[in-house]
Amino acid sequence: MRTEQDLVGTLRKAANSVPPPVDLGHGLVTRRRRRTRRRYQSALAVAGVVAVVLGGTAVVRGGDRTDEVGPMASAAPGIVDDPATVEGRPSPAREVWPEAVSTIPKKAADGFRYRPVTALSPTEILLIAEASFEKAGRFEVYDTRTGQARVLTTIVPGGKGYFEQHAEVGQDYIAWYGTKPNDGVAWAVLWAAPRQGGDPIRVGEVGGGLAEVDRIGVTKDHVLWSPRSGGVYRMPISGGAPERIAGTDGLWLYSWPWARDVPGDAGPDEEQRNRNQSLLVNLETGARRSITAPSGVTGLRCATEWCVGTSGGSEGSDGQVFAMRPDGTEGKQLPGRAHMLEIHGGHFVQLSEGRPALYDLNTGKVAGISAITKDGAGGSYGSGVSSSPTLVFYWNAGETKTKRTCVPMREEDRKLMASAGATPSPGATTCMTETIELGDKNEILNLAAVQDAG
Repeated sequence: MRTEQDLVGTLRKAANSVPPPVDLGHGLVTRRRRRTRRRYQSALAVAGVVAVVLGGTAVVRGGDRTDEVGPMASAAPGIVDDPATVEGRPSPAREVWPEAVSTIPKKAADGFRYRPVTALSPTEILLIAEASFEKAGRFEVYDTRTGQARVLTTIVPGGKGYFEQHAEVGQDYIAWYGTKPNDGVAWAVLWAAPRQGGDPIRVGEVGGGLAEVDRIGVTKDHVLWSPRSGGVYRMPISGGAPERIAGTDGLWLYSWPWARDVPGDAGPDEEQRNRNQSLLVNLETGARRSITAPSGVTGLRCATEWCVGTSGGSEGSDGQVFAMRPDGTEGKQLPGRAHMLEIHGGHFVQLSEGRPALYDLNTGKVAGISAITKDGAGGSYGSGVSSSPTLVFYWNAGETKTKRTCVPMREEDRKLMASAGATPSPGATTCMTETIELGDKNEILNLAAVQDAG
């Protein structure tokens, strides 16, 4: 029979066939395209869980899910990334960057649930207020200094099956788009609103391949976006036809004005995820920066000051995070692994450092960004739903508990294991640990408020 490590490798390759898990906090399956990355991460987590059943029990961490999946438990002996079992956890973000962590309400006064997007300033957080699960009603700005929120603009309903998607902040406007992902028609509508507040502006709609939005951006007069097929397009905020920006063949918008030669959302496409970025282009000035990944590094992703990738991995296991400057200097191995390689705020990268954490590439500081139960379990957290890498991460501010429920293994899981060459024990069970988050407030880390010593 194959070893557990072999099985993990096999199940990783089969992860795309695993259906996305139910979002336990809302009781619904996540459906929007903006969650493609989380679906893939969740599939990997399920694959890891099934492998653990070889010992008789599998553990899934679920509960009131926010926006990112925490570290996956490994089935390989001696290799553990589960925040409930690893010692030497990083200090909480509130201790590492006290100036940047605040407490905000989970809901508005009228009961609308808040979903953080990103930071507008060191003291202002852009929020989406949702009437119900994934039914966005308005954008609000929460001031962490005064503890007050104000409505920035409303979100116009788009009818049955319509979902507001990623938003992006510019100097003069915020922009977002909406789709109907479940009706089988490729269609998207682009919106903008003044950054200081005002009525929403319906910029226009697109169909076909242009509607498969990868990332968006906004300037003082245009909404810009890249479709999944590549290229950068723009549409005047005042209205007009979409226009492809010259010289953007083979490029995807990263964060205006920057574009790169890899997409922002590779989803379950392993080849695209492992592809190294080799170019960074300023679409305002035309400046182009070539980037060369070191041998053995995969999935390299670069911003203007830093790049991060993965090195030292093998089939069925994740490698560690490697960082360097875009010119190849200051290369260093970071103390952890990552599921999603992106740079936030110019110099922060997410790590699994015993618990979900952020690493400051400028200073070397590491800070935990998740809620933890009294017994050290848990680890749930959320990240803002902006189009480009968000500047905010959040987690429950109140007490966090866990509830463990075990049931006999499903026949589907037995078949999945059998197809991978393994046989579960007769009494094998599948156990789910549900995270229960008490209280009505979240702690939120605003990277725009971190004092940069780099």
